[in-house]
Amino acid sequence: MHILIPVFFKAPLGGLHSHVYAQARVITKVGWRCTILCKPGIFAQQCRDIGLDVIEDDFKDPSGSATHIASALKFDIVHAHPFASREIGQRIARKLNIPIMLTMHGKYTDSLEEDSDDFSRIFCVSLGVRDHLVKKGVKNLHKILIYPNAVNTDLFYSGHSERLDRINAISCYFPNGIEANDRIIVFSCRMGLDKKFILNCVIDAWAYQAKNRLTTWNWLVVGDGPRRPMLESAANELNKELDRQCINFTGWQEEEKLNKFYQSADLVVAPGRSALDALGSNRPVIAIGSQSYIGIINEENWYKGTYSNFGGVGERVYISGELYKDINSIIYDDERLAVLGRLGKEKISYFYDQKYWDKWLVNQYREAYELQNKPLSGETDASKDLKEISFQPN
Repeated sequence: MHILIPVFFKAPLGGLHSHVYAQARVITKVGWRCTILCKPGIFAQQCRDIGLDVIEDDFKDPSGSATHIASALKFDIVHAHPFASREIGQRIARKLNIPIMLTMHGKYTDSLEEDSDDFSRIFCVSLGVRDHLVKKGVKNLHKILIYPNAVNTDLFYSGHSERLDRINAISCYFPNGIEANDRIIVFSCRMGLDKKFILNCVIDAWAYQAKNRLTTWNWLVVGDGPRRPMLESAANELNKELDRQCINFTGWQEEEKLNKFYQSADLVVAPGRSALDALGSNRPVIAIGSQSYIGIINEENWYKGTYSNFGGVGERVYISGELYKDINSIIYDDERLAVLGRLGKEKISYFYDQKYWDKWLVNQYREAYELQNKPLSGETDASKDLKEISFQPN
């Protein structure tokens, strides 16, 4: 089977890219062929580096690109993502008369109010995203399924058991050094224009930290984007006010390095997929998304987080000082932090493990293909697909 994944994006890297990367890995793992259609850049090269076929396109002429691609290559399924990638994917699917699937990542409907008939499956990354489509009157509700951002638990896993070992692992990123009573907070987020709400919440917490002269809160800020200068300006003000470099920036990081940062943190502040990965690393999390403030992921807030994709759906309601108060309520309570870390790790193992969702996605592709074609057999039969992807909750 040959699956085309068109994906359009503005930021060079981020959660969307990680989602697509995970899709592509499982497609190739079961012996099928995967082609990524995307803009030239870092992500295109990353895909090539793991052996994926890549078609580069600027998405400025969907009709022309679709005609050219459909005449040059044969695909069995298109799995598109919203907006420009959905448009070009639909055109290719129509020309080749093949199934098309669509993944919805946030609070929008794209074209689904008019053309949901075109899609064999519509995947939503959370129940809140699905409910948004329902409220907007999207039809064919039987096609709308939940396919969340999942966590690669082979990569994001529990790290050092002793706090001192965790601190030592990343102390080199803090030029002033880390004292025994210091606390490490990792803030991981793409700093795009659409993340203004998240960044403003963090800047608000920094203002309260400065006001209360808290030099023991040490932040490691991971990520990049056009709003990074705004965040750096606020960080410089805090560092100057406290006469100590309490906030340090690392820029973009590969997943292996991200796991190291998460494992070493006392607390992680993050949206969406980053929040999930940090929970998989056995760390307590405060979730803030581009659409809502969730707060501490505890026994009660877990379901609020999962419903909204950890802040990707909701209303932008935030009370000044809320993030500061949430941090302050747990940051010095090592026992509570450990309980929250174990809770998150357990929830990820049972509900968000990539191994389970890989199996699920393979079956979705198989079912969609076999509705229009004869059953798959031979080297890619179902028993081989699922045997290759074993899953047991950790």
